[in-house]
Amino acid sequence: HVLMLTGRADFVEKYAETLHDLVDAGWGVTIFDWRGQGLSRRLGKTPQHGASPGFGVWLGDLRTLLAWLQDRVDGPITAMAHSMGGHLLLRHLAAGNSPITRAVLLAPMVGVAAKPLGPAITALVARWQVVRGRGEDYVWGGGPWQPGRAGDQRQLWLTSDPERYADESWWIGNFPALALGSVTWGWLDDAFASIGQLRAAGVPEAIAVPCLFLMPQRDGLVDSAAARALARRVPGARVIDYPGAGHELLREAEPLRSEVLAAALAHLAEGQG
Repeated sequence: HVLMLTGRADFVEKYAETLHDLVDAGWGVTIFDWRGQGLSRRLGKTPQHGASPGFGVWLGDLRTLLAWLQDRVDGPITAMAHSMGGHLLLRHLAAGNSPITRAVLLAPMVGVAAKPLGPAITALVARWQVVRGRGEDYVWGGGPWQPGRAGDQRQLWLTSDPERYADESWWIGNFPALALGSVTWGWLDDAFASIGQLRAAGVPEAIAVPCLFLMPQRDGLVDSAAARALARRVPGARVIDYPGAGHELLREAEPLRSEVLAAALAHLAEGQG
């Protein structure tokens, strides 16, 4: 059985192709919408504001879900986690006592690209905005969700496949409630705080679950170098790099996407008996 943890602003429907592939390969799958996105209850001052309840709340939600899952699944529980989901999974595993036996991290959010200011200055600005009471506002340059167009900058950051990129806009066009805009200053401030906790001395070193990091080399959203550095601190972790790949490895062009999925499932299947 595999538990899928999605990224920020993701929704279950975006993973329809992958869910079919997993079931066809003989896996049971559980997937959910994080609190604040998809069809879960929204948290911001409007449904479009990408707010945070505090990353500790999401970690509590993950523990609750895993307890629910243990009562319903016979056999090992594995996990595949993308971006923000990968961040939260790493923090969960570092805390110990997890029922998850093996994990795949796809472009995990171990650092934020934070262009053009860089993470250090951006973190200071986010903290300042929260202190001055602007934590519920969109970050500079942010706003409500906008439909993507083939060849735009966001597509180049996410995937080289224009058809898979367009799939997100198709879902939101048919089900507008799935749309979520950019992050707020409060989300960004919480993210930097949680990143600091994940990267603290002894935290990645405490992860005892076999982990595979699948890393794109063309990622404009998260800091891939920070993720590779953290992977070196996780005992026994392996890293596979994908040249030319964008942030959303499971929505990349073929044959790259199939290679990613095959590597992930091979890792999860090890030790299953």
